[in-house]
Amino acid sequence: MNLRSAVAVGVAFGILGVGSAFATFARIESMGKNTTYIMDDVSIFDNPANINLYPNYLIGEFGPYTEDVPAGTNQDPMHPNFGGIFSISLGDENNPDPRLSIGGLFGRVSELAMYLPTRVVGDNVKDTSVVPETVTNFDGFLGGTLSNGDAWGLHVYIAHQDGGDVTPSGDYQVSGGSYASIVQADGGLNLQFGGNIDFEFSFGLARIQYGPDHKNFFDDGDFSFLAKSRAFFTLEALDGELVPAFSMKLIDAPGIDNKRTQAGLGINVALDRGFFWLGADFIWDMFKTHDWTFDYTTGESIYNSQGDDDPAWDKRTEVGGMISFGIERNIWWDWFVIRVGGQKSILYTECNQNEKNEGKSGVCIDDGTFFSTNPLADGTAKDHVGFGFGVNIEEKLKIDVTVAEDLLFRNPFQGEGRLFSRISATYSF
Repeated sequence: MNLRSAVAVGVAFGILGVGSAFATFARIESMGKNTTYIMDDVSIFDNPANINLYPNYLIGEFGPYTEDVPAGTNQDPMHPNFGGIFSISLGDENNPDPRLSIGGLFGRVSELAMYLPTRVVGDNVKDTSVVPETVTNFDGFLGGTLSNGDAWGLHVYIAHQDGGDVTPSGDYQVSGGSYASIVQADGGLNLQFGGNIDFEFSFGLARIQYGPDHKNFFDDGDFSFLAKSRAFFTLEALDGELVPAFSMKLIDAPGIDNKRTQAGLGINVALDRGFFWLGADFIWDMFKTHDWTFDYTTGESIYNSQGDDDPAWDKRTEVGGMISFGIERNIWWDWFVIRVGGQKSILYTECNQNEKNEGKSGVCIDDGTFFSTNPLADGTAKDHVGFGFGVNIEEKLKIDVTVAEDLLFRNPFQGEGRLFSRISATYSF
């Protein structure tokens, strides 16, 4: 989408069915689960050049609320985050470009955190330490536009904890050997070709490290690489856009080698008082581990660093596709919108367990092939279907809500559960 027109249209229509409107994690979670085929403020994490689409606004949320909460108890959502983007126009009143933007967000948990184990075994079995939850969790952005509207952006993510951990009471205390660190740096471009083509590309470098003790940034280990690209081709006949997309990640972390590529084609269309998008993707994913064990009942994972000298790799390969969609529409009033969306993946999975790991519970517990899919209904952003609504107050304050998937099936007189799983808000000024 053209940067100048996207900013103008987003301000003019807000959440009234425009794909580039100021929105949030809650909007994406309730309307298709991903940002690949639409332009949303969450797209700044895919390509930092997109911060130039959202000048001068604040964003915040309580975080996801997907924990099982006993009746009568009160547990706050996990991982709240907040931040903002501020822009300075260096142009004139007829053309805001060139423009300089700076932004930051505190508290976001990166998807790279999935590569952190629960515990790490050190030089001997007794030397086992818990991998702490990172606390810095900061996203920093710097970007700008040229006089022709082309945009660039830089992004850094720092999530770190060293020598301490949170106690059950919520206080932080010394925890010998506890260490976890995720550092990511990436840059991106958003280029316009005529008035009908917008091309994006981003490339990133990341480092994932964890215990059993402190490590320096350039200690032994490999870096991870991330790349994404997509293009928006305007379809005037449909009042929409055709969007081809490609992404790749090469993850290297202690005991982990994960290579994943995804390519797809999607479309988004503006409707009367609404918006619709649909996408289809091809997925190839190879996930290799050595000296990792997984408890498939509790979800805990342990990495034994003693096996680094002679690794015995298990390999899980998945090939298949995913289809996803999202729709939102204003009902009753112009300031109220409802959303629904979903995604479904079907992957042919092949497991190859190293003979040295027989009897162990690794990424593969045996050799074999089978079909797999994304979670059916666990309330997370990865499951099949989402539902939510949004409120737009004078094109300034916008609140998006993801509704708990069991809300309509719950006995309201028992008092258990939750009404919503995520609430996010933005304020444009």
